[in-house]
Amino acid sequence: MLPQYEFHMTVIAPYKGLDAKVFRQAAKSLRCRLRFVDLAFEDAIDAAKRLSPDTCDIVLSRGITVDVIKQHSTIPVVPIDISAWDVLQALQPYAGRVRNAVFFRYGTPLPGLARVGEVLGMKIREYLYASRNQMRLQLLQLNPADVDLFVARGTLISQWANAMGFATLEIIDGEISAKRTLLEAVNVARARRSERQRTARLEAILNAIGEGIVVYDEQGRVNLVNPSAEHLLKCSRNETLGKHIRTVMPGVFSPDAVTTDKGEQGRIQDVRGTTIVINRVPILSQGQNIGTVCSLSDARHISRAEENIRTSLKSKGFTTRYRFEDIRTRSPHMRHLKELGMLYASTDANLLICGESGTGKELFAQSIHAASSREDKPFVAVNCAAIPEGLLESELFGYEEGAFTGAKRQGKAGMFELAHTGTLFLDEIGDLPLALQGRLLRVLQERELVRVGGTQVVHLDVRVLCATHQDLRRLMLEGRFRTDLYYRLNVLSLHLPPLRERPEDIIDLAVSHLRARLDEPPAAECLAAQLERPLLRHTWPGNIRELLSVMERVAIVANHMAEVTDWERLLMELWEESPLTPRPEPSAPAAEAPLSLKSHMAREEALFVRNTVERCGGDMSRAATLLGISRMTLWRKLQVPD
Repeated sequence: MLPQYEFHMTVIAPYKGLDAKVFRQAAKSLRCRLRFVDLAFEDAIDAAKRLSPDTCDIVLSRGITVDVIKQHSTIPVVPIDISAWDVLQALQPYAGRVRNAVFFRYGTPLPGLARVGEVLGMKIREYLYASRNQMRLQLLQLNPADVDLFVARGTLISQWANAMGFATLEIIDGEISAKRTLLEAVNVARARRSERQRTARLEAILNAIGEGIVVYDEQGRVNLVNPSAEHLLKCSRNETLGKHIRTVMPGVFSPDAVTTDKGEQGRIQDVRGTTIVINRVPILSQGQNIGTVCSLSDARHISRAEENIRTSLKSKGFTTRYRFEDIRTRSPHMRHLKELGMLYASTDANLLICGESGTGKELFAQSIHAASSREDKPFVAVNCAAIPEGLLESELFGYEEGAFTGAKRQGKAGMFELAHTGTLFLDEIGDLPLALQGRLLRVLQERELVRVGGTQVVHLDVRVLCATHQDLRRLMLEGRFRTDLYYRLNVLSLHLPPLRERPEDIIDLAVSHLRARLDEPPAAECLAAQLERPLLRHTWPGNIRELLSVMERVAIVANHMAEVTDWERLLMELWEESPLTPRPEPSAPAAEAPLSLKSHMAREEALFVRNTVERCGGDMSRAATLLGISRMTLWRKLQVPD
């Protein structure tokens, strides 16, 4: 195909009523190359058979010839048709002279023909034919004396009518018809090219995947097979295409299983000496079964892959970061809880961890898993409050293919399955929707589940740890939490105290967080000592999570400021910005609005810059060099008011 042309089209025209010049002009603007084949009707079939999809994108023709070509060629055929406007233009010279006209047309009625007759003051009778014999019979039934003008579109019928004595007018395809036909042809060609590209991509995908794919129609005839399926079935594509699926996969299907195929999942069958796992999914079109997609997997590979998945979960994040050694505390109560946690780690009983947000519930859960016999198995954490209710069921229990709109092919394993042989941590269990609590209870009792949209039972070996900051007993009284589920979860329990009830740990935790974030870690103890009074006086509504956040902000200030004169004041300003910290009502308007952290940092920075300039004896260039900034930046920072 020449690069200047987007499409190549062939016009098979066994008639004279086609203006090639008009078509070529229209084709030029659409970047189409036309080849005209002016043949007798009988030769059109041979011409169509000789066409190759490599050199011809679309065939254009007219009347009966269109249907004949469609029967003998795989190349799309677009009919060249006329409009009422073409008829109007052709009959315009006969207005006032012709009263009775007949119009012969192949196929369907011409829209707007009656209106043409009204405009021109003619009575136009339309005759439709579906074959050459029907055309001849209708022509013979007419009397030339009753017809003023015989109008037709086609050389053959015009010749017959003229030979019978009719005054004949053959309509020539005009510019409008040519443009309309070519536009339709271009659209068809583009759609066909796009479809061929999609087919090529699909074949490439099917050939690339390791799973065997066999597709057969509603009659059981195989029309697609990928290389993996060839390998599993031990037969080539040429040996399978067009053959019945019962021949390709002997012993798998009953005589009526193909025509009434409703699909099947996870069937294990010996086929040609290989144990294969077979999944079948019907192909539906407007509610009708038009075929089946059959996926094949070597059972040995599935077993091996399952083991690999289990052992690779750690690399995917289903593992722990914390152990009991990471829980540093001076609190006797916390030490007791650590001892209980170590004891609970030796069992597989369900455990409920209660405590305010930020007290370290997941820290304990991870530590218990790390100290258990399941240490090298997956640790899967799920926040029941963070997943939308509509997705939570499928995330927890998994789903099968086709369970709902958007479901992944081959389904998806849920968190319970991912945690198999390991530990599942259900955080914020109090937010679990009531509708799912019953299903969770059954899974905990039976140690098995059925995926959403599935029928097969999946057996589980999972230890379940739960956590909540809510009062589950109050939720039970309100009817928002099942009593039977509560007692199933609360076999063992830990209640973590808030940070305000363990003040002996506040300074140690602050030092630990500062040491990890300061550019000069040894300064952590000194900095924490300066902050001791406000740290111990604060109520810590956000618990350890809040302490970590505050210490991180303190570290940022310390790393970027050379000197802070009043750390206690700075810390109080941080709490002033916190939405969790209750603010006292002012008894009188403040004389000066409190500084924000940003403004305070800017003032401290400006003070440091001024001191540097003074040490340089007012030499701005030297001061800028020492500070590692430009003179313009130095000047701007000096403009901050005291």
